[in-house]
Parts: sequence; structure tokens; C-alpha cells
Amino acid sequence: MADDRSRGLTRLVLPVPELVGSVPGAHIMLLERFLAAADVNDGVVLELREFFADITPFAYVLTDVAEFPNGVRYLPPQPVGVFRRITHGLRRSFPEVIESTTSLDTVVPHLTLPQDVEVPTPLDVHAREALLLVGTGEDEALLATFKFGTSAA
Repeated sequence: MADDRSRGLTRLVLPVPELVGSVPGAHIMLLERFLAAADVNDGVVLELREFFADITPFAYVLTDVAEFPNGVRYLPPQPVGVFRRITHGLRRSFPEVIESTTSLDTVVPHLTLPQDVEVPTPLDVHAREALLLVGTGEDEALLATFKFGTSAA
């Protein structure tokens, strides 16, 4: 990548297509700070593809709106354990991951909800893939899509 995004950090998210109409780009963060975009090569993409292929698509529920102490509103997914296991698995598979300020013990999987948006809850949703993104807002770019496996082992 030759543009400014090549120097940016990548992140891994689970898209929530059931909410894209009311929350554009709706997703649950898996790793907010993954690798520098310049460090994402074919080997990394292949390893991520294999990692996510081992995950069976799963259903979850976005529950009632909650709020962080800083006032940011969010929807927590249930069961939360599956999201934490994916994040911890990614950190084990990629020890070179750029650590965020969040402790491994305090990972709070969530979908950030804009202040002026209301969505009906509980909302049944499905996780079928993960996305590797770089940039933010209008400068955001999709680097890769990783489909989950199709059945339990």
C-alpha cells in the first residue's frame, strides 16, 4: 500500500450487518490495534484466514443499551465469552500485536452506539465473518474479509 493508510494501524472487527441501516459501519471490535498496515503481508492474511476458518458461525444477542463512565453508549453482546476467547486467541496467535491500553482481563466487547441512535433490543444477530480494516471514518479501507468455518468439528 503506497498511500498514508500504509502507515496506519489495522484493526479486526466483527461486522453487524443487521444494524448497518441505522448504525453505518456497525461492528464489534476484536482488536482495536492489530498491526501496522505496512506489516500486513500475505503470510499474515493467510494466518488470519486459517484462524477465522476454525470459528463456527454463531448467533448472539445485543442486549440493552449500556454506558461507559465517559458517556459513550454501547450494546453489549451476549454471550460475551465467545468474543473474549476470539480476542485472546488472536493475541496468542499474533504476539507482535500492538498492545492497546486495555488489559486482557478488562476486554469489554461492545458495539458503540451513536448518541442520537436508538435500536430495538434485544436484537438477535449472527457472526459469520471478521474484517481487517485500516484508517478511520471516511479514510477507512477494507484490507481483507475472513469467513468463519461452516460447521463444528
